[in-house]
Amino acid sequence: MAAAGASSLLGEIESAVGASRPGEAVDAAVKGFAAKTPALEVIRAAARGAAPRYDGLAPRGLAVLAAAANLFPLIQPRFHPLPTLQGISFIASERKASAAAKAPLVVSGEVTHLGRSFLFAVRAGDLPEAESIFLGMIDEGWERKMAGDMLFRAAVEDMGEAGRKFFLAVKAWQLARSLGFRDARAILRPAVQYLVKGPRDRAPYESIMSALGKEWVDLEALAGGGRPLDDAGRLRVATVASAPDPTACVQATLATLHDGYAAASITEGLAVEAAKRVVASRGYDLGTARTLMFCHAARFVLGFSRTPERLYSLFQAALRVRSPPPTIGTASVADPPGEGEALCHLAGDFDARNPTEAVARTRSYVAHGYSATRMTEVLANYAARDSAVANDGINLLLADACATEFLGTKAPEIAMALAKMIAASPKDQAAYTAWTPVLAA
Repeated sequence: MAAAGASSLLGEIESAVGASRPGEAVDAAVKGFAAKTPALEVIRAAARGAAPRYDGLAPRGLAVLAAAANLFPLIQPRFHPLPTLQGISFIASERKASAAAKAPLVVSGEVTHLGRSFLFAVRAGDLPEAESIFLGMIDEGWERKMAGDMLFRAAVEDMGEAGRKFFLAVKAWQLARSLGFRDARAILRPAVQYLVKGPRDRAPYESIMSALGKEWVDLEALAGGGRPLDDAGRLRVATVASAPDPTACVQATLATLHDGYAAASITEGLAVEAAKRVVASRGYDLGTARTLMFCHAARFVLGFSRTPERLYSLFQAALRVRSPPPTIGTASVADPPGEGEALCHLAGDFDARNPTEAVARTRSYVAHGYSATRMTEVLANYAARDSAVANDGINLLLADACATEFLGTKAPEIAMALAKMIAASPKDQAAYTAWTPVLAA
């Protein structure tokens, strides 16, 4: 009986999300959590409801659900409903097609041939062909990495909407991975639709290819190995990020690779440079935040893909970050007597919406060598408290990106960037307050 009740609630979530009824979707999810339904199953139901109704629109809601699932390892299990409910509220509020898309044709065949054909179909703007080929590469229930290679390769060639296609392709893949690749075809299909039908911009890719062609670059040789960034390498990356024009940016990135630095480490450095620009920006700056999230997605692809073409994501990240060097303020705060008190004061800065103090306190916390894990948990929790609808899902998406990058690099600028954005974001915690009984259960 309990299983039947949980299944019914999941069906209600799926139906309400598909019909863009956020109130009903959230109510069903709250009941599902009260019935001890696993958070990932709630997310799966929401993704299933939304996925057939994007019709070429940017599947941002799927990205927000992916971010929510990615935050689970960083927060206590009792708080898993918090980012989940924010994600469901967001995805159920999105504009969608009035009817679900018809089931696609699925082409079977040798996967390498399918991958090449998929690239040709995307470049030609042939959606039916691209869908049927790509979905034929996907196997339900396990991760077929060659399909991911081809998806990311196609996406990195097209910086439509300032790289959103690439970012959303990565997030859709991460969501499918979190859900064990069950329903993978349904979840990944909107990323392909948007890739083909969304606004196109191949100019950055063509500038990369032009610069690399003049240098006779061996991508295969540069893609493997390499050493982590040292102080000299970080200075090199700062030069890349502030290059005077796109060609100089690509050439400086290439020179850094030739000097033996690993592509993934260079991308980590670019993420730090992007974070500095978030901290230095005015107010709740979405442009700089999205650049940081793009760098995070690029680093994921560099670690995921097996093809030498994965280096294109590094060059695209460098072009996305490229801007004048930022100037970060040096405000300071009085040091509290310990780690716990420092986090309490930081939480107070978030509640009071004091971004300058939040940045300074985060810098001080990291400088003291306190626990990065505890800091990340507090940041993730507070990022999930404000309405995802009000902040366009940016807080959850940025928390996902920054938490991963901060734990990997321990660079204070990345934690400072997230703290700044949380403290500067629109304050809307009415839903969080209403969900408190669920979180306390």
